[in-house]
Amino acid sequence: MIACSPYAQLIPLWMWYCVKVRRILMTEAEVSYHAIRNSVAFAEEPELRCLQLTGSQAFDALDAVCPCDIFLQDGQMKHTLLLDDTGIPFADVYVCREGENAYLIGYGSGADEIANWVTYHATGITDFSIVDLGESYDNLTIDGPYAWELCAEVFGPDILGLPYLGMLVLDAMFVFRAGRTGEYGYHLLVPTDQKERWVENLLATGAAFEMARADESVRAQCVLESFFFDINREGQYHLTPLELQLQWRLSSQKTTYPGAEALHTLRHSGWTRRLTCFATPDPVNADAEITCDDEIVGHVLVAGYSPARGDCVGKALLNEPYWHAGLDAFQVGGIPLKTISTPAINNLSLKVSPYRHSFHTRAEDLS
Repeated sequence: MIACSPYAQLIPLWMWYCVKVRRILMTEAEVSYHAIRNSVAFAEEPELRCLQLTGSQAFDALDAVCPCDIFLQDGQMKHTLLLDDTGIPFADVYVCREGENAYLIGYGSGADEIANWVTYHATGITDFSIVDLGESYDNLTIDGPYAWELCAEVFGPDILGLPYLGMLVLDAMFVFRAGRTGEYGYHLLVPTDQKERWVENLLATGAAFEMARADESVRAQCVLESFFFDINREGQYHLTPLELQLQWRLSSQKTTYPGAEALHTLRHSGWTRRLTCFATPDPVNADAEITCDDEIVGHVLVAGYSPARGDCVGKALLNEPYWHAGLDAFQVGGIPLKTISTPAINNLSLKVSPYRHSFHTRAEDLS
């Protein structure tokens, strides 16, 4: 028999104490980032739009304006874009189905602008109506490797069975499983008159999960590290889905949607620049020139410090043939830049399973 040290039982207590002290010494932004990457983070996102389309031609209207194929099973979501006539995205959206109702949720333009745009481009389609759910609902976003566990405790165990890009309706609440941080993510649309009750419940239950509120800048950094499209950052550079590496959100078969003709022309003529992920040891600024052997080969679009990596990561618009990952011959004002594959970090959510793990046993689960 192996003799145990009489101090062995103090080790877990010491580890717990170190974690608590570290959290006390963190800034608010560091606590938020740590929560997204290691436990659970909570945010209210009034900028998330949610439109409900009803009527016998609701899906026909979506099919007329979306560049993806609208083949959706009940409870399914699909990630796509809304494009202007030049093929430039103005909204980053999911199309969803619940029964005979269709939903558009996402970021970008205002709800009224999107609704008017859908109505305008759904030529000859009249039997549908659009309701802005933001007028009577509020969005609560939960992100983190243990977001599923907190949501199950607060909103019920049905959430555990919800697959990625799935939605369900719980009483008067809409649940969308998506997220852009690379961790488990849930958007919860709750009736406005019930919001405060749900927020209080989340905060009370979330204390046991070391939950923190995450502000927009922290979430934007997590989006950057996971190379999700950010309509408010690189989306402001008037780039097409082909240049943004978002062709997977488009159908190769559809030819009649806003922006289709412009993209068809670009596909045939070819494009000479593409969004690429990079890392630098020191901070670099947006719009800075990227050089290779003193030749300008691209520009930085977005960059930010990654606490998980200990360096800076970003998105650059690089010319062909410099747009590939794994190249380290670049400079930004004397700072070395290396292109990297995505995502830029190894998300903890990839190792956490709702069926085998728990936040409360994470030390043993992931050892």
